[in-house]
Amino acid sequence: SFARKNGREVAQALDLGIKEGSNSKLPMSLIGESLKRASPAQLGNQCSKFLGSAEPSPKAAEVVAACLLCAREYHCGNLAEAYDQLVAGVQPFLDLFRQEEETWVVEPLHVMVSNLRHCAELADSAIKAAGDERVKPDKLENAGNHLMSCFSAANRPQGDPDKRLATLRIVNSLFRIYFKLNTLRNCKYLIRVVDAKKFVAFPHFQAGDRVTYKFFVGRLAVFDENFDEANDHLSYAFDHCHPSHYTQRRLILKYLVPVKIFAKQSLPSDALLQKYDLAGWYSAIKEAVKTGSVGKFEEALREKMALFVQAGIFLLMEKLRVAVYRRLLKRVKLIHAEMRPEKAVQVPLRYFVGALQWQGYVTDLDEVECIVANLIYNGHVKGYISHKSGVVVLSKKEPFPAMKIY
Repeated sequence: SFARKNGREVAQALDLGIKEGSNSKLPMSLIGESLKRASPAQLGNQCSKFLGSAEPSPKAAEVVAACLLCAREYHCGNLAEAYDQLVAGVQPFLDLFRQEEETWVVEPLHVMVSNLRHCAELADSAIKAAGDERVKPDKLENAGNHLMSCFSAANRPQGDPDKRLATLRIVNSLFRIYFKLNTLRNCKYLIRVVDAKKFVAFPHFQAGDRVTYKFFVGRLAVFDENFDEANDHLSYAFDHCHPSHYTQRRLILKYLVPVKIFAKQSLPSDALLQKYDLAGWYSAIKEAVKTGSVGKFEEALREKMALFVQAGIFLLMEKLRVAVYRRLLKRVKLIHAEMRPEKAVQVPLRYFVGALQWQGYVTDLDEVECIVANLIYNGHVKGYISHKSGVVVLSKKEPFPAMKIY
């Protein structure tokens, strides 16, 4: 495979098979029982002897030896040691990547990156399970540093410029690490690089890598409360994710649904929620938003709190309260318009106070004035508040932008 420069075969050979669904062809049988006893130096010599003159670089033997040693420790249950052995093959592989001018090294680089991340996660989990406070679970953080080296090598390659197509998948792996470690600030640099004009044009990357990138950038925008940006990125991810990838599309929707409700006043259809098994997550929230029921919203939020917290969207879900207020204010306005048609657009704020109190929400005029002011500021309602008169003066034309169903 090395001699033929067959990137796919080399990638399959280096795949350690430590994640579900991998198609590993790691040639452990070629070393046989000696693998269990060989030192790193001895195994390196055996790899060099096996590869012979067929390899494109002496570095290939070092890479294969590192993967085999990692596999040995992994199958023996020594996960931290397995990671350390794998790390020894990173620099030799990057040297090989830089030396080779053709793009066949892109797929093997992706496998090395995947091996590093998964092995580091398993190693940290094993360290935590051991309960030894003297040993810090820092393998995943260390893997992030090595992946940054991989990214730098791929972003400034020698030879064929298409080797840069390896970059976006590395970025996605780094995102996964930073999200898991809750070091989201580290994502900003990567986003700036990808957004730079000198970077590879985004459509040139594989669809799966583009979808994953947009998913993570959309989630980052949610954390930063840039909900319009979050909507754009997550919508791109959902629209470009193949319909057959049900699990991925469902994961995207977990974040996209509340973002669309808040930023675009768009509600998901019942069919969409049922198709992706999200009715249990959002049906009660949707009904509360449609009817303006603050009580139902609070009840749904309490019942699903654990789910929303685990998904990292609880704070976003709390923000949907404004959509419920908006609908309730609209209902108050409609009732007021029937009672006083000559002042249909001048709604006394005390009516809104009464509507909230009737639903069991303890409030007063000052709080209601703040609620309505925020609705107007965020574009959920068109109008202005007359503090002196204690009324909200609504626009005569579409004071409540229409809710959309998608």
